[in-house]
Formats: sequence, C-alpha cells, structure tokens
Amino acid sequence: MASTIAFRHDDETKGAAAEIPRALLSFLHISNGELTIRFGGKTATAKVETDASGKTVMMLSADGYKHLKLPVPPARMRAFCRQGALELGPVIAVLTELTGSAPSENIRPFCEELHHLLEKEGGYLFVEGLDSRAGTGCTFSDDCWKTREVPEPDIVYNRIHSRLAEKSRQFEKKTAAYKEKRIDFFNAKYLTKMEVYECLYANRFLRPYLPETCRYGPACLAEKLEASSVLYVKPENGSQGRGIIRIEKMEGRFLLGHTHKENSLPEVAENVEDIVKKMDQLTGTLPYILQQGIPLLSADGRQTDFRFLVWRTGAKNDWQIASSLARTAADDAIVSNLSQGGLPAKPAPLIFHHFGKEKGRLALELMHELAEAAAITLCSAGNGHFAEFGIDIGVDREGKPWVIEANVKPSKAAFGVSRGGIRPSVKALYRYGLFLWTERGMEHAG
Repeated sequence: MASTIAFRHDDETKGAAAEIPRALLSFLHISNGELTIRFGGKTATAKVETDASGKTVMMLSADGYKHLKLPVPPARMRAFCRQGALELGPVIAVLTELTGSAPSENIRPFCEELHHLLEKEGGYLFVEGLDSRAGTGCTFSDDCWKTREVPEPDIVYNRIHSRLAEKSRQFEKKTAAYKEKRIDFFNAKYLTKMEVYECLYANRFLRPYLPETCRYGPACLAEKLEASSVLYVKPENGSQGRGIIRIEKMEGRFLLGHTHKENSLPEVAENVEDIVKKMDQLTGTLPYILQQGIPLLSADGRQTDFRFLVWRTGAKNDWQIASSLARTAADDAIVSNLSQGGLPAKPAPLIFHHFGKEKGRLALELMHELAEAAAITLCSAGNGHFAEFGIDIGVDREGKPWVIEANVKPSKAAFGVSRGGIRPSVKALYRYGLFLWTERGMEHAG
C-alpha cells in the first residue's frame, strides 16, 4: 500500500498525532487510538484520528514528522500495518564514493533514476560515503544533491568501487554498525576471480561450461600452453577489462596483447621463458589467474560475448534476469567490455544470425539457465549477502555457452535507460528492497 505523508502545518499539538483517511485506516486495519509509527530506525507513538474529508493524504503533526525524520518536502511512502504498528518506507541508502554532496559521476545517473522511481512508487533514498557523519546523507531534490539529516536506512546497497576501500577500517566500522542495527546490507563485498571460479566449479551443472582456470604461475602457464592456442591472463581483483593479457600461439611464436596501455601493439615472445619475462613486466607482484581461451562468436572478426544482469527477487534461490546485452569488441581489442570500447547490441538477433531461430533459441535458453544458476550458486556459498551479479557468457562457434566471469558490482553504464527513463537494474533494486523491507517489518511485528 502506498500513501502520501504530509505536515499538518497549522498544528500546535505537542507530540505525535496522525490524521488518517478512513479508506486507509480500513485497508490497513487500524483503529482510532494510539498507533506506533516506524520510519527507518525511528519510532513514534501517535494519537490517531479519522479524516472523513475524502482526502488521500495522511496528515502527521509537525512534532511527529520531525521526530521520525520524514523527508522535506513530503514524499510518497509505502505503508503496511502489523500488530498495531504502521511501517513507512522503505528507506534505501546507497553506499558509494561522493563528490561533494553528490554521488560520484559513474553512479550518479543510476541514483537519480532510483530517486525518481521511489518518488513515484513510494520510499525514500539517500546516498552516503564512508566519511559521512552518522545521521547525514545526500538526497536529491530540485534537480540537485544536498547533504541533510536522514533517518537510519532499512536497506543499504553497497556500490563502493574500490577494493582497497572495502578493506579499510572505515568500511569495517560502517558495516559493523549496520550489522549491530540489523540493517540489511548488500552486495557484501567484491569477490576475486579465483573465488568465483572455485565456487562455480563446485556446481556439477555449471562445471562443463567453465573455461579451465588456474592461478597464474610459470608451471601453470607452460602446461596450459600445451593444451590451448589462446590463453587469457586476468588480474584476480580486476574489473572492466583492465589489465587483461591475451597470449596466442602463432607460427611458432607467441603474441601478447594487453589492455595495460591504450592502442598498444602486441608484444612478441619466442618461447615460454620469454613469455614469463614479459609477463613479469606486465603483472608485477599482483595476483593473476590464467584462463583457457574459447573460440567465441565474432562479428567481422571482433570477439562477442553476452552480459546477463541477474537480480535476487526474494529468498536465496529466487533470482531473475533483469536485462541482457551482447558486447562486441572494438577493432583490434582483446576484450569486449564497453569501458574498453566495446559496442552493445541485442542478444537475440545476433544469436539467430549465427545459428538460426531454433538452435539460437535453445542457446539463449541455456544461457539464461546458466546465468541464474551461477547467481544462485554464488549467493548460496555463504560469503555474504548478495543480490546482484553481472554474469558474462560467451558462445563458441558450435553454439555451446561458456560462463566466463561473474561480477558482484556490474557497471551501471552497460545497460541503458529503458522506456520511462528507468533502467531495469533500478527497478530490480527497488523490488528487492521492498521484499527486504517487508521481511524486516515482519521481524519487528514478531
């Protein structure tokens, strides 16, 4: 149920008092008398009166409104009542990097879309950083972001983009405070590429669809080069296609392409020892993984793969694909990531072009199954609370899908805005937020 909360501006009543439309009282099964109202981490006991005027707005005394830290100007809220307590919300916080009083540019459009969706559907959004003072956050109104007092959130969506920041004392303190207050916090943390591979490999259904992968080292490199003509060396903690090296056998020599420098030419190595020397220069002391190269579909000689955005909708095994896209690498690029110049396209036409409608439909269905199975497997591994994954799947020239990677915090630039100006991941976050908020309300009631 969604209702609008507003001030009673001329009210001189001391303490909290609520005037609630008769239809809303009936729908929420509330009687006149006293009512506990919760918003975020705040609770107030209000005297309830029936508003028989036919208004659709719930009026709350200024004292009650201020005590609950409800937003100014008044906003549309979801409401439900359990055992005499009226829950208003949900209050959603995005934890991310800030630029002044606004979220950083890479996440700002996403946050503004989420704000507009909450305005329409009911709820309250603020953004906070690791340095934000307790009880303050950045909110969006009048087309700008401002820092102000905010209530405790019901739900926190982790979009910290730095792995180093996630290992900081500030992050540890912030997340410990959420845990102490029983605030739902996701996505818990970054996972390394090796953690993801080992988790997925444990699933017998997924195992045949995983490229062979091991931690990088000279011995593993020599072994894999015997079996494969193309290998990918990836930083264990990498993202957005940065730092990847492609090793390809070619006429008795090896070509090393990489994304370390823009427009850099491939390096030539004569043997495995030569590769190791060049790899030491490129990788330094950072941990890397070695992954079997798969002969994937290509468009005009440019590698193509598929990104599936999978969101949790309820309990651990309830996941849905929110959106998907095909990504074709830029000319002479070794990766298809959009951040590295890749071009997006709709998956179905590309698959149908290569395999026809019947075989293409079966390939798409299997990719959907693999993406959802990968998300469920990673979520069930017990490494934290996760609700979103970007699953990268390639398809070889025979039509077999391969699960290449899984990303805990997929780029928000990858999926464009849908009709109505709200992208699928924003809608998926809101739906999952409602699920968590409702479950939280049931805990309060119990």
